[in-house]
Amino acid sequence: MKPRVLIVDDDVAVTQQLFWTLCDEYEVMTANDLPTAVRRATIYEPSISIVDLHLPPVPTSPEVGLRILGYLKDRLPHSKVLIISSAADKSVQEACFANGADEVLDKPFEIEHLLAAVRRIAPERSLSAAD
Repeated sequence: MKPRVLIVDDDVAVTQQLFWTLCDEYEVMTANDLPTAVRRATIYEPSISIVDLHLPPVPTSPEVGLRILGYLKDRLPHSKVLIISSAADKSVQEACFANGADEVLDKPFEIEHLLAAVRRIAPERSLSAAD
């Protein structure tokens, strides 16, 4: 079974690009806002979540993304969270790590860097003869 990945970003182009980039190796779900992210995380319990910080209804602040990060870490403590943000200055990065983020990546990012970060934090999969 493929590990589950939840992508949370209000930019549909970003979620689509990440979906197609990751769908061969992972079971991918997307969300574009806080309520959908909470529902999908609760139902699917992703192994990895990729979360943008600046989401509606307050896209000018990292508040909503940090709330999602807190929710994921409180309810799915073994789940890994990769934060992506165009405004991840040092204080925002520190807040992300203080709230349990496993990785922080600046937007715009190279797909190779994102894939490397996802692989670094991905839970180990047991290899079978069928793999």
